[in-house]
Amino acid sequence: MGGDSADGWTLHFYDFRQQFAAVEDVVPGLGDVAAWAKRNGAQDGTPFFLDPWGRADALVNAFWRDPLVRRRASSTVRRYALSLKVWLDFLHALGVRWDRASRSELAAFKEWRLSAAENPQYVSANSFCVDRAAIRGFYLWAAQQHGVDNPVRAGALAVSRPAGKPGVLESTPAGMRRADVKWLTPQAFRLWRNLGLRGFTSEGVPRQQWRGLTEDRDVAFVEGLFGTGLRIGEWASVLTVEIPSSPAERLVRSRVASSCAKGGSGRAFWMRRRVVQQVDYYRREGSRTEAIARAQAAGRYDQVADQWIVEHVRRDGRLEIVTADGTPRTVQVDALDPSIRMRLFCRGSGGLEPMWLWLNDDGTPRPKHSWYKTFDRANARVAKALAHESATALWCRPHMLRHSFALRWFCIATFVAWQRTDMLTKQEQRDFRDQLGDVWFLLSTLLGHRSAEVTRGVYLEPFQALQIEELIALMDADDRQSLERLVATVGAGEPRVLTADR
Repeated sequence: MGGDSADGWTLHFYDFRQQFAAVEDVVPGLGDVAAWAKRNGAQDGTPFFLDPWGRADALVNAFWRDPLVRRRASSTVRRYALSLKVWLDFLHALGVRWDRASRSELAAFKEWRLSAAENPQYVSANSFCVDRAAIRGFYLWAAQQHGVDNPVRAGALAVSRPAGKPGVLESTPAGMRRADVKWLTPQAFRLWRNLGLRGFTSEGVPRQQWRGLTEDRDVAFVEGLFGTGLRIGEWASVLTVEIPSSPAERLVRSRVASSCAKGGSGRAFWMRRRVVQQVDYYRREGSRTEAIARAQAAGRYDQVADQWIVEHVRRDGRLEIVTADGTPRTVQVDALDPSIRMRLFCRGSGGLEPMWLWLNDDGTPRPKHSWYKTFDRANARVAKALAHESATALWCRPHMLRHSFALRWFCIATFVAWQRTDMLTKQEQRDFRDQLGDVWFLLSTLLGHRSAEVTRGVYLEPFQALQIEELIALMDADDRQSLERLVATVGAGEPRVLTADR
């Protein structure tokens, strides 16, 4: 394995759903590789690094198996692992070992990532700060466990710094933004959806060559993001048993599991009836049933390692399951993280069926990161459809739909609060936006923020720049009735929530 390598470090992620190859002839006495890895603290999604010469670095890999790191969201672990790989590759190109890196290498890394002419793929200041957070977390652990010097240090603290406020880290880029809030109006969202996911032309008619094999799935997914305000990882990890079926109400309540929610804070969320109906069609009559049938015919589900079979779903949110080794267990749905959820199956008329709601065309669970490809393809179709239009470019990212959800409810709540006032003077209308504490509390509840102040910090500047008349113009026709029902549900007995009768 000696010699230099131009390829840098190699990064893998454990996937216990797949069968591990036997290595007894290579490493005698090792036994079951999967069992050995689990005993060492690995789980689904745990990163595994090989250095440029193909050797496993014990310290680098031990970091990801630390209990404090394992408890983080799988998406965060994956993003940090990719950031650390970029850093390790950079150090390898410089000829510097990772445990010998200093502030000088970090400064050079910052310059290369943000502005170096020889790097054709610059990143934003915010993206660099994610890289730095990953590097800092790794070196804090390495310093504590093995005395390795940390190249990411806090800068000098200003004399006027408020007590208790942390200092700014060295290498913080200029131009950092608190939030990048972009949204689509309901009309713009529908146009993007129709052009990008339903194969429509700019004239509003279906393209003749459109196939749309997973159109119902993709439309239901983005309608869910737009209609619930959930983060992409939260919506991508729901189980079939967490989606109500055939609701009579206009707004349907469900719950984000704590193990799938950001920060581990599970919460209630609300879906419009249209979203539930679209999901229900995809699940019972649409492309999901066809994908499951293909997977069953190919025997894919029988090949999943460490699968859990759900025997019974209790009303209290617990599942009675049988593990791969035949052991019966009872588990809380709220405690199942995405990696476990992807291994949950139930028995259907045609054999095993996944309980993970969103499936790939081959019937396997569709992970969060795959949805970004759906948005990329949709944006490319929209750009092509509007290539000859003079209108402003139309595009969408998943988090923009969360912002759009927030704007929609800000419009509704602001309008209802405005309706409760008598005739307002121009000055009163200008001042009115500063008196919407109830509106911010409602938004923080819907978005799952820890406090209304967090919501204000993200959305205050762009949203409150809108005039009352502009807000009214952005509303859908049926939004006022939806608000009355939602506020009645969320704000029962809560004096901070605005209702029609107080």
